[in-house]
Amino acid sequence: MKARLKRSPDLAELERQLAEATGAGGDDTEIQKQKQQQKKNMAINNSASHAGSDKNSTVVMLPTIDSRGRRMASGGKDSGSTRGKTKEEDGDEPSIMQMARYERETAGDVGKADMDLAKQIARDTGFANDLDYIDDNIARLSRQRGEKTSEQKRNEAIRDYRATESAISICDLCFKQTNETTAATAEGVVLRAPDYPVVALGNRVYLGLPNREPMCDGHCILAPIEHVSGSSLKCDDDTWVEITNFMKSLMQMFAALGQTVVFLETVMSTSPAKARHCVIECIPMPADKAVDAPAYFRESILAESDEWSQNRKIIDTSVKKASSAAAAVDSSSGAMIQRGGFRNTMTAQVPYFHVWFDYRGGLGHVIETPDTFPPWFGREVVAGIMDLPPTVYRKPRKLKESRDQRLDRADEWKKQFGWHRFDWTKLIDQE
Repeated sequence: MKARLKRSPDLAELERQLAEATGAGGDDTEIQKQKQQQKKNMAINNSASHAGSDKNSTVVMLPTIDSRGRRMASGGKDSGSTRGKTKEEDGDEPSIMQMARYERETAGDVGKADMDLAKQIARDTGFANDLDYIDDNIARLSRQRGEKTSEQKRNEAIRDYRATESAISICDLCFKQTNETTAATAEGVVLRAPDYPVVALGNRVYLGLPNREPMCDGHCILAPIEHVSGSSLKCDDDTWVEITNFMKSLMQMFAALGQTVVFLETVMSTSPAKARHCVIECIPMPADKAVDAPAYFRESILAESDEWSQNRKIIDTSVKKASSAAAAVDSSSGAMIQRGGFRNTMTAQVPYFHVWFDYRGGLGHVIETPDTFPPWFGREVVAGIMDLPPTVYRKPRKLKESRDQRLDRADEWKKQFGWHRFDWTKLIDQE
């Protein structure tokens, strides 16, 4: 009986030896060894050919956090998909840890839990819109079906990684990795500063100057070091601690010069592919004119808002002072619970404009029609308060500077406003 070995370079010779061994009735151990050696040689040749074709490829470690800051289970052993399993097959209810992990993995998907519930109701032919029926079958209706397999999670992680790398490659506010070799880095990987003059650098946030003509003296920006697309609400607590520290330092610095600073953020898109790097603009103005700034912004927001809107036209994000009689206290720590604030009032799921009059909050507005809302709205209001021409806020000229020129401009800004007296990042070096 002949055995045809496909894709073998010595096919005729192996068939002849096999025929002789079969006809003689002898032992075919030697032929089996030759077959194994032949397969081994083929495997070596194939691996060498693949290595030669992929020698320009780069192996990367997929991150465990996606572009939205959500934890991903992308590799390793498959934790097992519950697709199509029933309660009897699972044996028990999902644990709290499993439900918490599911919530973290779907934290950025708006309406994901409602969509899962709707699918469960659609599968239930005997569903009744009755509270007693829902309470009796809550375990079955709340089960998450169609969980992603390990391969699906890995593919999703690869797509997210490629999208993030593509966004970082075209972002001018990011610190990018380069392969330059320096004496300080033995591994040869360093971060290249963005095309902005960097004034101060924290662990997660940096203070820089705009790469276009500033509106006025002292105009600066705050941006995360890592790429955060869209809203600053996507930043974690440690990043917000540094943003608040920079805000406090800037307020103290400009107050010493008889000025007040406002902080502006405009989010025109929530899509990670379309949204730009998160940035907060810091614009100082004379203290006497800054007194009327809240009234100017209120009137401007009302004038720019649609006549019929689904959200409140003006959202007050200032921290509310709780009365002594009805003050809420955290039972675990005994600390006073603050109400209001930017992070507790606004959401990153919709485009918005927000202005801070201090680090505790200010005024917010949900942008329901981004196509008609001007992206320079905040700068336009500030320009109106300070009687500046439209050229300073609408389309300012981009500055073409070399690296040395950017460093010189940052040093001049520090000396002009005395930043060294209020630079909180010096405390990082002392630690």
